[in-house]
Amino acid sequence: MDQGTVVALVMGVGALLLFIGVPVGPLLAFSAMAGLYLIIGSLQAATSLMLVVGFDVASSITYVVIPMFILMGAIASHTGIVGELFDAAYKAVGRFAGGLAVAACLASAAFGAVTGSSISSASAMTKVALPEMQRYGYSIRLSTGIIAVSGTLAMMLPPSLIMVFYGIVAEQSIGKLLLAGILPGLMSAVVFSAVILVRARINPSIAPPGPRFPMREVAVSSVRASPFILVLVVLVGGILLGIWTPTEASAAGVVVVTIIGFAKRKLTMHRFFGASIDAVVTSAAVLLLVIGSILFGKFLAFSGVTTNLTQIIKAAELTSFQLFLTLLLFYIALGTFLEGISILALTVPIVLPIVIATGWDPIWFGVILVKLIEIGAVTPPVGLNLYAVKSVAPEVKTSDIFKGSVQFWLADIGVLFVLFVIFVPRGLVSLPQTVVDHPTVASALNDRTPQTAETEVEHE
Repeated sequence: MDQGTVVALVMGVGALLLFIGVPVGPLLAFSAMAGLYLIIGSLQAATSLMLVVGFDVASSITYVVIPMFILMGAIASHTGIVGELFDAAYKAVGRFAGGLAVAACLASAAFGAVTGSSISSASAMTKVALPEMQRYGYSIRLSTGIIAVSGTLAMMLPPSLIMVFYGIVAEQSIGKLLLAGILPGLMSAVVFSAVILVRARINPSIAPPGPRFPMREVAVSSVRASPFILVLVVLVGGILLGIWTPTEASAAGVVVVTIIGFAKRKLTMHRFFGASIDAVVTSAAVLLLVIGSILFGKFLAFSGVTTNLTQIIKAAELTSFQLFLTLLLFYIALGTFLEGISILALTVPIVLPIVIATGWDPIWFGVILVKLIEIGAVTPPVGLNLYAVKSVAPEVKTSDIFKGSVQFWLADIGVLFVLFVIFVPRGLVSLPQTVVDHPTVASALNDRTPQTAETEVEHE
């Protein structure tokens, strides 16, 4: 059987299995095994590659960053951090028209920057912020829309699990990716807040002003939430100062969040073990996706499909903007029925060689790709963040959540175009290059994921 037929068969059967609900990680792994077996005719070689890749992922210290960030987020979620962050933002800006919605956006950004989970952010903020916004007469569409969309900021701001996953699969510096997401993440938060304030100015009835609080109370609530800012200082500041690599920073983050939780008496041993169990289950699922994606990428490379696709794109002579629009439509379509990490696992082995061949910087592309996945997370009919809000507030109509998110969805598309037009493909989405190029920082960021060990396969 020729290689083209094998690839078509594997893709066709894989798409069918994906449609009926087979988990993406095992699907990618066994599709790669089946494809390699059909091409080289050796089951032993195919299974040996799977064992080598699995062992490499399980034994490499580089991949520890995934379970550490997941554990940090799980512990933070058990400490009541979201309530304190919202309370601080609420008392600071809630007195303005639209202020409660802005507070929810800012608290989501801060909570996402600690946990790295968009769904957790949307769910937690729905519990805390939605009742307050309803109490002061906010539009249910505006309220649920901003909660769903601002939850996606967790994907861009460090410690973004999506960014870490991309760095591992694409074999790029995780440290540079985490730093590169800071400015775009903050830009999105500012744009969302601006949309809220403009809407409230045009129609004050949808977002009336909240109560005023004395400055002393505002200061107290800010101080109460400030220890969690220490987590960001530990993560980002430690990397920038060259104190540790992202892998070491992830472990330090777990220690800091745990100490804060126990010191504030919000974390008990029962909650700590519960968070640890949740982290183990989630980490196993994500690492299985990593293994599957690496195997699938090796199958595609061995079959020659990535080389052929790259040649086709080059022959089409697409401009950079035309390729960008193609990827925009492609990933938004995928986002309607797949979640973010699955999209990365499925597409990065195919798309990354193409964009690198066209001259795009892989770090810059990672930021664009994460922004596309953010948009997909709030794109009906499957946008997971939309349903995260619905699961916590079942009394809210699904159509209201969809309609409320549209204005922010469009704003996010605008941010994406700004990132493409202004921050051209030269890695300029990161912090100022003079900082990144500092010898100490460069040493800390030099953490590119090592190549998975190759297994030599021969045609029999």
